[in-house]
Order: sequence, then C-alpha cells, then structure tokens
Amino acid sequence: MELEAVGISVRGPHAPMLHATSVSVADHQVVLLTGYPGAGHVAAALGLSGRLKPDTGTVRLDGKADLAELRRRIAVVDAPGITEPDDALPVQTVVGEELAIAGRKAGRKAVLEWLNDHDAAEHADKRFEHLPVAVRTRLLTELTVARPDVRVVILTMPDRHGGDPRDWYELGRGLAADGYGVIITCADASARLLDIKAARMGETEQPDPVQVAPVAPVEPVTPIDEEEELEETEA
Repeated sequence: MELEAVGISVRGPHAPMLHATSVSVADHQVVLLTGYPGAGHVAAALGLSGRLKPDTGTVRLDGKADLAELRRRIAVVDAPGITEPDDALPVQTVVGEELAIAGRKAGRKAVLEWLNDHDAAEHADKRFEHLPVAVRTRLLTELTVARPDVRVVILTMPDRHGGDPRDWYELGRGLAADGYGVIITCADASARLLDIKAARMGETEQPDPVQVAPVAPVEPVTPIDEEEELEETEA
C-alpha cells in the first residue's frame, strides 16, 4: 500500500499552516517529515490522513483520492489538540477508550490484560501525563495499530514531549518491519540527532523513504519422534 501526497498546502486564518509539500510512504518504509514546531505538523497529519481537505494538491492511497478510505487506513497518533489523550485521565481509562475504538473488549479486565501483555501494568492507575515519555508514545502507537484496518501510521511531533528521539524512531522502524508505512513528524534537530535524511514541510523534492526489512518469520521447530531418537541412539 502506498500513500502519496503531491503539493498539498493548508491555509490558516491569518497565514499558511502548511506550504506546498509532497511526500510518500509505502509498506515497510519510514519517513521523517520535519518542520518548525507548530500547527504545520497537525495540518500535515490531518491532510495526509483525509481528515482535512488540503487547499491545494492531492493525496492518494494506492492511486485513489478517496477521503473515506484515507481516514480508514491512516491513523494519526498523538496529534496535539486532535488525537492526543486527556493527560488528566488514568492510563487504564485511555487504554479502554482506544480499545473500544479498535472494536476490542474494553472492560476493566480486558484493559488490565492488555496493559500486562504490553509490559505496562504498573502504570494502570497513573494519570496519563505521568507516564515516562517513551512509554506514552509506545502505548499510544500500539493502541492505534490495534485497529484492524490501519496500514499507515502518522506519529505527530513525539519530540515535543522530550525524551530520546531514538526511542520513537526505533518504534517507527519496528512498525515498518511489521509491514506498516510510517510517517513521523518532528523538528529538524531530532532528524539531525538521528542522522536521518528527512523530508521537509514546504518542499516537493524529497529524499527516498527509509526502507526497513520485514521481520523474519520464525521457523517452526519439528518435534523429534522419541522412537526414532531411541533407534538412532541404539544404533
């Protein structure tokens, strides 16, 4: 699956929020999309995901400009004021809401099981704002890909929370290895620290996405027949 945006821009009430930008990503790829911290990151995420119609340009998924399909297939993670959770809520409440959106069981038992399976049971009763930065980003991303139709993930400004950019970049690479297309919007400084050639908001000529090898399948272990093993030993 390939997401391609050509020359999309978004006008704000007083000034442009996003100047003409082209970017593309496909399965098993990661793109860093950099720009000055602010509304441009949210405008880019919403425009790329079909939640905001750009003032110029086109966004296509596998060659089709279908806003409903974009919204179904592309998820926006932790966009300020849009998809970020209420920081005052307990972690288990946020998890329950996201599991419900994904069509999964969302009762207290199911939530606690999910947190335990994702190595986060100790955080269940904390306010969401008190999560360690890396845990916050990881949980929100894992909850997002629990939605069965999602194939492209847009992680929005994870560096605004501080922490180590390598944490969220490796998270993005892990998703790409699993077959997702991943776009991470961030500041120029984060891309420089990671030493990654980044796409830039406001530009139409961009570097190639980072290609990530698929996760190697686990080879099944063939059980040894006890009688055969005994015969070989006796021989």
